[in-house]
Amino acid sequence: MKAFLAIVLQTIRSAIRSKVFHVLFVFILLSVFLLPMTVSGDGTAIGLVQIALTYSLGIVVALISTTTLWLGCSLLSHEIENYSVHMVVVKPCPRWMLWLGKWCGVFIMHAIIMLISGGIIYGLTQWRVAHGDFSELEISQLNKEIRVGRRSFEAEQPNIEHEVEAEFEKNKESFGKDLSPSATKTIKEELRRRVLARQGEVAPGTFKVWTFKNVTSKLNEKLANNNSPEKSANTPLETGMVFFRYRLFSGEADSTKQQQMPCIWGVRDPRAVAGGAPDPYINSMLNVMGGTYQELIISSNFIDKNNDNSLAIRFYNPPKEGWNGHEPIPAVFQPMDGPTVLVAVVGFANNYFRAMLLALLQIAFLAALGCTVSAAFSTPVATFVAVAYLVIGLSVQAAVSAPSRNEDGSYRYTGVANMLSHKFSQGIGHIVVSVDDLDATSDLIKGRLIEGRRLGESFLYLFCLRTGLIAVVGIWILNKRELGAVIRK
Repeated sequence: MKAFLAIVLQTIRSAIRSKVFHVLFVFILLSVFLLPMTVSGDGTAIGLVQIALTYSLGIVVALISTTTLWLGCSLLSHEIENYSVHMVVVKPCPRWMLWLGKWCGVFIMHAIIMLISGGIIYGLTQWRVAHGDFSELEISQLNKEIRVGRRSFEAEQPNIEHEVEAEFEKNKESFGKDLSPSATKTIKEELRRRVLARQGEVAPGTFKVWTFKNVTSKLNEKLANNNSPEKSANTPLETGMVFFRYRLFSGEADSTKQQQMPCIWGVRDPRAVAGGAPDPYINSMLNVMGGTYQELIISSNFIDKNNDNSLAIRFYNPPKEGWNGHEPIPAVFQPMDGPTVLVAVVGFANNYFRAMLLALLQIAFLAALGCTVSAAFSTPVATFVAVAYLVIGLSVQAAVSAPSRNEDGSYRYTGVANMLSHKFSQGIGHIVVSVDDLDATSDLIKGRLIEGRRLGESFLYLFCLRTGLIAVVGIWILNKRELGAVIRK
């Protein structure tokens, strides 16, 4: 342990003496202190927080990741080339301890910088909001939409397989005789997309109901205890911590000529259901612009705790009389757009700390990658190999998300070659790590909960498995490398 700590301390001292680290560290300080205090966004509290976190936190993470990778690629290879590492390996210090000491030194130093920088950015952003000229309504909206961690719940999906089979049997003769299994599968997939698209269309004078199950959280229960049933019944869309997010299209989803259309949203009241009311939904009339995302704020008292914590929401497209003289058109909901229910689970500080944990996992991976290639190559070659690995990871991620999608969210391929290349990219994506997988800034600035399951999967899959595998390779390379064969130029 004494030898290990000595290697860690020596690594940190060597890193601090690096001129490249000095330059990048100055940029980190400027990003930490200047960006949160200078960016202004669109003048709103939400815009201020989103822009400040996007630029300051994003740039700081990028700079710290750069210094981590550079020092990981340079420190070990530099000591090998200068023969200084020979004085360590001749002593009773195994090479695996040398590699782990280098990795821990690079990681610990940058982890401390990351946590301090993240804390300063958090404090400065909060300070600017507190001392900004924002109304109470803006602050309230900021706290409900951005400075919070909201978990999303998807609606129960109807079983459409029987309808797909019925459509297939009805039109089986038009498809031809003696269909191959692959042709049958392709036809049924197309029929499934048509059925989903048809179910997402709400004609004038008709309605559609979405039911969400297991909608609950600690903050949600706390809010429910603070709201009386009488108040909730009189104000069905009162300010609460439950949000219903949706996007509807006027007419056709692929049409660019979207228009404003009336709609009636209803929320099922559990008390009305228990009382046997003929219509247990409490309605609210809205005018919504087609093609835009909207959010409804719903009281947590509408969650039926006696029925699997379910929340039922109904959309009614009014008939011609409700269109104020305009020609009524259908409303279209795409399955890939939700709708979804968002519930506050943790506060902003908790969600921010979760984003910091993912950033620390990213630093640990980059430090392991740098130390591994540094054990095998000289500093320039090691840097090239590490950067090439990261570029491949980003390219693979871009290739995976490149194909367009259908209305149901499935991929739309232009041909067999396009499908095979996409499948190949997905396979490579399981081998090559993309640093974007650990970037949680986009979730943080949108108030999305960084789930504990994501943290656990990132720790086990990306850190323990991927980083651990890279560490094993790095230690193996260092053990097999002939240090005496290294010739200093």
